[in-house]
Amino acid sequence: MGKAERLTAELRSFQEIWLGGFFAGDPQDPLFGLFGLNSYIGVSHAIYLCCIKPYVTPTTTVLEIGCGRGAWSRLMLHAKALFCVDALSAEHNGFFGYVGKHDHVSYFQVDDFSLSMLADNAVDFVFSYDALCHASLAAIGEYIHSLKRVMRPGAHGIIMVADYEKFNRFFDTLKESNILNCLASRKRYSILRPIVKVAVDFTTRINKRRFRFRRLSLDEDDLPRPGRWYHAGTGAVCDVLSSNGFEVLDEDMNIDRRSPLIHFGKK
Repeated sequence: MGKAERLTAELRSFQEIWLGGFFAGDPQDPLFGLFGLNSYIGVSHAIYLCCIKPYVTPTTTVLEIGCGRGAWSRLMLHAKALFCVDALSAEHNGFFGYVGKHDHVSYFQVDDFSLSMLADNAVDFVFSYDALCHASLAAIGEYIHSLKRVMRPGAHGIIMVADYEKFNRFFDTLKESNILNCLASRKRYSILRPIVKVAVDFTTRINKRRFRFRRLSLDEDDLPRPGRWYHAGTGAVCDVLSSNGFEVLDEDMNIDRRSPLIHFGKK
């Protein structure tokens, strides 16, 4: 059989199978792809794969807002230059002890939102996770106004903010997203369903207590308190981005079930 005949036969070999179309499961289901309990991916690693890896290269100048100890910073050390800003000092955060000393990595403790240490059109990529959820909408707005100056045309940014409505949906569906449910969803494991239900109820209660999960009230003050969250809200932050001339590329990348990751670009 020649190559052309073989390839034609290969295509024809599909004609009698998968009536109704091949369908392994719904990719929108967060439990799809969990084969028993042997296959999973952590949210933080998924964020790295989707939000950092595609945008940070050896030619990228990166700004990280709210770097903390440097968990994400270490994943961006291959950038051309990495500027890290935080409200706390590098010594307080133990930043260089964790990330190490590198000539192309600069750390700045800030007491305003001006990003004055950066030149105009200097930054190719902006990243912030688990930081701006502790900033009010007004503070986030000040950062966005400064980003308009420091980001070059064509630059991308991905920031996580707090949205209490999304968090409350996450809180209300903790049982549904429990990984143990994948056992009860398969016919072969149907005998386990009563046991799974008890286990899901138990682990949900434990996790609520362990992580201090509770529903968050949208009716809150804006007074500063150490480590507090602020309900900035997805729509409100996107409006601020748009009003500053940014293009909102994705209002929520939907990688984190608790909080939105907003993807934007400078035109």
